[in-house]
Amino acid sequence: MLFTDTTRPLAKTIAEISFANPFLPKRVELEKLALGDQFDPNTRPFWSWSLNDELDRPNVVKLTQTVLSLAEETRAKLLTPAQASDEELLLYSDLVWYVLYYEHFAKRGNQTHSPKDETSAWERFLKSVDYWMKLSDRTIPSHDQPEHIYACLYQVKRAFLNIFHCVIGRSWPICKLRANIWESIFTHDMRRSRQTLYSSMNEVTTLVVGNTGTGKELVARAVGLSQYVPFDKNKRRFTDAESERFFPLNLSAFSPTLIESELFGHEKGSFTGAIASRVGWLESAGRYGTVFLDEIGELDVSIQVKLLRVLQQRQFQRIGDSKTLEFKGKFIGATHRNLAQKIEEGTFREDFYYRLCSDVISTPTLIEQLVDRPSEFGFLVDFICRRIAPGEHEEIRDSVIQWFESSELNNYQWPGNMRELEQCVRNIIIHNHYAPPAKSLTSNFSKAIDEVTLTSDELLSEYCAKAYRKYGSYEKAAEVLGLDRRTVRAKASKMKLK
Repeated sequence: MLFTDTTRPLAKTIAEISFANPFLPKRVELEKLALGDQFDPNTRPFWSWSLNDELDRPNVVKLTQTVLSLAEETRAKLLTPAQASDEELLLYSDLVWYVLYYEHFAKRGNQTHSPKDETSAWERFLKSVDYWMKLSDRTIPSHDQPEHIYACLYQVKRAFLNIFHCVIGRSWPICKLRANIWESIFTHDMRRSRQTLYSSMNEVTTLVVGNTGTGKELVARAVGLSQYVPFDKNKRRFTDAESERFFPLNLSAFSPTLIESELFGHEKGSFTGAIASRVGWLESAGRYGTVFLDEIGELDVSIQVKLLRVLQQRQFQRIGDSKTLEFKGKFIGATHRNLAQKIEEGTFREDFYYRLCSDVISTPTLIEQLVDRPSEFGFLVDFICRRIAPGEHEEIRDSVIQWFESSELNNYQWPGNMRELEQCVRNIIIHNHYAPPAKSLTSNFSKAIDEVTLTSDELLSEYCAKAYRKYGSYEKAAEVLGLDRRTVRAKASKMKLK
């Protein structure tokens, strides 16, 4: 037997860790189970960017040493005639996956793109694979070729860094967001993704929904730039440099004709102003690129029809050309609109929506984060100040927080979310003042209530608008107020027009 009654449970726990979502609390719970008394109780309950940007946490260092010791012990037994079941060989294979990652990828720092030449790293990796997997006439149950293992582990590294450094926050809503992004890349079953789904995840369309200013493009970049890219063992390089293959287009900033040209490309003379042929982004993306359409809820219905064909059949044509081309990349859309409402209004096609919704990620509002964790405000202000003035961020942070403590914005609902908070910090740095557009509405509302100058309809409209600003969605506001969502939407929209 390869494992004892003591080491078998440990091996199973490590196997779970190898394929766990690193951004869920379960990952830390598994670390605690594996380390026992060695576990550091001061560990945060889930992975998130810290002010010290610590990637190598003490528990991970201890865990890696434990795994390496167990893997060496098990390998020594495999070099003897000791009996080993298929289950034990699979457990050993999972141990090796963990060891290979932390030996060859965990220490690569903050590099998130595939280098064009990986010769030295690849040769070192091959030596490790031979050491751990080629044991006399034993057959270790791994159906993966070394180049596939190499590509999978590097994808894990890139995905972790893309999420870890782009989605900042320590609240539970942000924790769930990071975990959802990870699942969009690897699914909830990472083992299955590694074995079969890795080659077809680009065909799954991702839809990012959330209020303005909640970081939808950051989410799209994290998903799009973390796709699986094969490693060519003969050329000793990755097939494509994925960092050069993200094509964002904000639909609200262009006319339908220009949007269509940007996406599909056009032939010379196909419309007024087409003085030369142009390759569109659907064509430029290639196999490992991503096309991202921001504000997809604003897309003209005629273009929705053409994109529907792209998503259904992966085919399209340039404007003015009859030749059929194939879209091979990843497609991501984002919107702050209620698409169900737009379908009811007839401005968004229902069949197009059902081609978008196979993978939906919702971005939380800033107020949702602050309600869950009030101390998050100081943390986020500190993060913003570090980006604006890294040399003197502490002094600036303290002055910004001091201004807030003496202002009337302690209960402000941040309708502009993180984007508004960042501009607010800049306003305070420059002018030592910030006047949000919603503040006057709140003050006037309180004054009108005190003076009893509102009609019942105006009172309900103001209250619905206030609830919407606080909770960030008509559904949540309706639930809290005990009203129908359509009523809340109508009343709140009435106040916006006013």
